[in-house]
This record gives sequence, structure tokens and C-alpha cells, in this order.
Amino acid sequence: MGWSTSALRGIPNDYNDEAKKIDEQILGLIQQRKAISGGKRLFPEQEVLEQWAAKFDLELNQISLILSSLNEGLPRRHFWDEPGLLLGVLPIMKRIVTEDFEYVLSHAMQHEKLSIVTLEIKYLKETTDQVHIRPTLDLVVLSDTEYEVTRNHGHGGGGQIQMRFMVSPPLPNDLTSVEFSLVPGSDRFMGPSYEEIKLDKQIDFY
Repeated sequence: MGWSTSALRGIPNDYNDEAKKIDEQILGLIQQRKAISGGKRLFPEQEVLEQWAAKFDLELNQISLILSSLNEGLPRRHFWDEPGLLLGVLPIMKRIVTEDFEYVLSHAMQHEKLSIVTLEIKYLKETTDQVHIRPTLDLVVLSDTEYEVTRNHGHGGGGQIQMRFMVSPPLPNDLTSVEFSLVPGSDRFMGPSYEEIKLDKQIDFY
């Protein structure tokens, strides 16, 4: 066996001019969408998603992931590796039960530079089958103050899972004017940070 640095092998590919033209249009529209978003999250209402699902014969989650990926492409302000001194714990205790799932925003760890909000999800239906929750959800914080939210960590298994979100600036102690929503988002389930080495080049074995 020997290592080779020969030219890339020509792998069969049915790509054609018609597909290329469509792809160029898609990429151009993505750039237009980024320009009009102004760095804001853009996502349609559930009713619109359902209309598009019927019109284009697509699943709701497919449309949600496609549109969410466009939002993820927007540049985000850097979150500090160190959130600052822990100042206290802010009770949130908001609970919703819908479609056999319980969602609880339990509390936020209040740091100098940001808040870390904890979300707990539990599957309530009894079943003999194995269940694994895979959340494709992001947290949105609505208020007169503009908040930036990013997923920080998640763990769990089976029918229970816990997610944490970093919110900047820190949440106020009085949450009267603050609203929380979960919206369709990425299926990346964030864990500990690792150095990422991207392997995306064609490798030929001879």
C-alpha cells in the first residue's frame, strides 16, 4: 500500500447547467435575505409554515430547519468565555404542557455579563417504547430591551432533557415586561466545546 497525491478522481456527478442556474438563484436570494434582515431573526408564523408545507409538499420540520439555517448564518456578537461573577439565581418558573410534553423555564443564573437560562423538557406520555427527545428549539426573549440568545449546553436522555441558553444583556430581576418563547431552530445539540478540525477535501485511495 502506498500514499498517493495524484489528481482528484473524477467521481460521477449528474450536476448540470439547469441545476447550476437554480443554485445560483438560491444563493443570490440567500444574500438578499441576509441584507433585508439587518441582523434580526426572521421566521414566519405557524399558519404560513402549514400553507407552504401543503403548497410545496414538504414536512413542517424540513421548512423550519431550512429557514432556521438562514438565521444561523447571520453574524452574532461574541459571547464571553467567562460570564463574570455569579450574582445570584433568578426564579422564572414558567410551565407549559402541550402535546404530551412539559416545558419548564425554571431559573436563570445571574452573572455580571449575562444570564444562563435553564429549560427542562419532559415527555409525559406512558409508553413501552424507547423515547429520545431531540429538541430543535431556540429561546427568544421579548422585551423593550433587545436580547441576544445562544444555546449554551444540553444534556439528558430518554424522555427528559435539559437545555441552557446564554442571554445578553442579563435579565432584569423584575420579569413583568419580559416574555419567553421557544421557536423552531437548529438540531445541533450543544455540549462541551472542542476544537473543530474540518475535513472536507476529496481523498482518493489507490
